[in-house]
Amino acid sequence: MIGIYCRQSVDKKDSISIEQQRETCIRVIGEAEYTVFSDKGFTGANTNRPGFEKMMKAVRMGRITKVIVYKVDRISRSLLDFVGIYSEFEKRQVEFVSCCEQFDTSTAMGKATLQIIMVFAELERNMIQKRVRDNFYERAKKGLYLAGAAPYGFQRREIVIDGIHTHMLEPDSGHPEKLRNVRWMYTDYRMNRSLGRIAKLLNEKNMLTNRGNPFTAVSVSRILRNTVYVRADAQVYDYLVSKGAVVDQPVESFVGIYGCTVYGRRKGKTVRKFSDLRGENVQMNLHEGIISSAEWLAVQRELDKNKPLSRSGSGKNTWLTGLTKCSFCQKAVTAVGGQKNGKRYISCTGRKEHCCQGRTRSVTFDEIEAAVMNSLTERIRSFDFTQAEKSRSVTAEENGLKIRLSKNKEEIAKLMEKVADAGEGLMHYINERISMLDSDSKELREKLRQLQGDGRAENETKKIKSQLTEWGSLDFEQKKLIAHTFIEKIMIGDGTIEIMYR
Repeated sequence: MIGIYCRQSVDKKDSISIEQQRETCIRVIGEAEYTVFSDKGFTGANTNRPGFEKMMKAVRMGRITKVIVYKVDRISRSLLDFVGIYSEFEKRQVEFVSCCEQFDTSTAMGKATLQIIMVFAELERNMIQKRVRDNFYERAKKGLYLAGAAPYGFQRREIVIDGIHTHMLEPDSGHPEKLRNVRWMYTDYRMNRSLGRIAKLLNEKNMLTNRGNPFTAVSVSRILRNTVYVRADAQVYDYLVSKGAVVDQPVESFVGIYGCTVYGRRKGKTVRKFSDLRGENVQMNLHEGIISSAEWLAVQRELDKNKPLSRSGSGKNTWLTGLTKCSFCQKAVTAVGGQKNGKRYISCTGRKEHCCQGRTRSVTFDEIEAAVMNSLTERIRSFDFTQAEKSRSVTAEENGLKIRLSKNKEEIAKLMEKVADAGEGLMHYINERISMLDSDSKELREKLRQLQGDGRAENETKKIKSQLTEWGSLDFEQKKLIAHTFIEKIMIGDGTIEIMYR
């Protein structure tokens, strides 16, 4: 039996329909018996097509002796794929006929002609991909919003720039509460450092994501990481570069007003978007950001800092999980619930492994937590907040100084690249220029220090101390976060507790 294969990726005025392909093939085979296999809406770049797979199954079962297509590129646009397909046809003695190209694959010349045609079919596909990709990136370089749904709180607005119909972002006029939610998310995360808490409170208010789903810690994290919300300035530029991003515009474009977009092909599905920007591009957009650079960067640093906490233990019996160790064997101590009285007792890993016999009395985690809480709250009360990160807006003058610092840093890096090939005269110039840039950078840093001041405002310090010392009002995750922030480890002995702070 003859198999007719037809494929059409999309409906277009100049494309050959499935019906036209089928009729052309039928005219070629005349009165012979045939079966039609077709795929509509599928690309020829790969073989993941139901009609094609059904045909190949029939080929392997010996039901098909000849395959006819309208054009070679209907069966595949990939030379590598087609070589594999045609090899299987040859192995099973299945003839292959193309109506338009008209060649005999039983001859050496026919086989050579076939492969030449496939080379050009693949070249055409690659050129189409390149045009699409170049257009995608060129739109980004004009600050225009790229493909996909608009981020939470924004909507796409159609505009025409240089004769190109495209889109840019603007606040979602139909749902103004969404951007209010975003501002609240940043504020609440800085205060409580809990993604789960934010998701829970949003869900209690019946708020939904853009996809109509309840919020999760992951969806909240995506919003907090997204660069479209920040009023990007020189500090944001430096942060993105430090994350491995390729920034398409010079640092002086980061004036502290507009948001930016991360785009490009992600290297692996396991890499989280926004948290690892290696190989990604960043482009300034035309829409104004809604979060100050200082607040956005403070949140990024907290999110970066909290990554290791996912490995510090996921136990829910105590907020000291991952911190407690046995003084005798140095192994981990965990909390277990009592069978009768419901109290939480310590369980030494060394004792389970029969390598620790030091302990002689039972200790409950209630006793340990109470001792740690008293010590920790005292520690927080006396903590020097003058070195803590400031929560303040960045002035235009400060941003100008930071831009100059970044440009000095970039110029020094470029000069250092030329050192290896430099002659004596050029080396003299390079040394003088680097020395001048270094001196200028020191002056800029001193000006920045004077502008910013040396410490946090007194009322801000009091606010933070008050919040952290109101231990009873904190939930489990908040207590755990504070404990892991301040404490390195806790050594549990026989009636003794030694707390080692960071």
